[in-house]
Amino acid sequence: MLAATELRGLFGAAWLGIAVHAGLGLRAAIQVLTRSLTVELAFLVIAALLLWLAAGKKRDLGRAFDLACVAALPLLIVDLAATVVVRTFELAVPSIVGVILAGISYAWAGALLALAVRPARQHSPAGPLPAAEVIRRAPPGEVIRPARGAGWAVIALLLTGVIVQSVWLARHSESMRPMTQGDPAPAFALPTITAGGALGAPVALPDLHGKVIVLDFWATWCGPCIKAMPKLELIARNHPNVAVIAINLDDAAAARAMWDTAHYRMTLVADDGPVSERYGGSTIPHTVVIDQSGIVRRVARGSSNSLDVTVRALLAEQIRK
Repeated sequence: MLAATELRGLFGAAWLGIAVHAGLGLRAAIQVLTRSLTVELAFLVIAALLLWLAAGKKRDLGRAFDLACVAALPLLIVDLAATVVVRTFELAVPSIVGVILAGISYAWAGALLALAVRPARQHSPAGPLPAAEVIRRAPPGEVIRPARGAGWAVIALLLTGVIVQSVWLARHSESMRPMTQGDPAPAFALPTITAGGALGAPVALPDLHGKVIVLDFWATWCGPCIKAMPKLELIARNHPNVAVIAINLDDAAAARAMWDTAHYRMTLVADDGPVSERYGGSTIPHTVVIDQSGIVRRVARGSSNSLDVTVRALLAEQIRK
């Protein structure tokens, strides 16, 4: 499942660990796994607890977790199918589609969870069942055949996902290379985040050519990112000719609310996925300083200390020229 849906992220994390620092690669891999599995694991634990409580006097924690695993399958299958389709055809998916798919997966999982209450309340015999009893309890052929077909369909989706991502990596391996000092900054255009989290006019990197640019990749849940914001805001206020762009990775509405409360002058934009991947923003805080000619002059992974010194040095170089 991870290979079919998150191979790009895992590949990028491995390359980051080899090319830059093993610790950063490990952090990037952990973030990929956390982003991929947190919701499913939370659902699994909560569903198992509910089934265990609903079982009454015949509670069996192992059986509750077994049944919860079945109920959680829709979350994985819908995500897998959507990821394969989007990455196979390189689709730009509106946010409303994601909401609809999430609603379908949770409704499906909820229905399975409700159906699991009855078997959760049944007596669970201790130890393995005799062979004759296993045969007697086996589901009929009209149940087994479509179930086996569904299993093969899921396997086909998994293989398709792995193949699609492997082909993409083979064609775009250079775009996964960790961003380092001295590289030309890849061009991008990301939408600004306006009132209420709505997406507005895009900010294009080529339009900022001739300025020192500070790109900060962050998320609303990232404590160190939020702690670093005042330093970045100070750069924006002290150097009006420096473009400080905060690229939000998670929640546009929450990010906009934070901006409105703090009255930040920094430009707030929403990530589209490929940009943060290309700039190596899988671990945050992640800040990139680009000089006036579009060359990356500093990559700060995990710390934004002395960014102001780097910016001042680039501005001084421009004055001398």
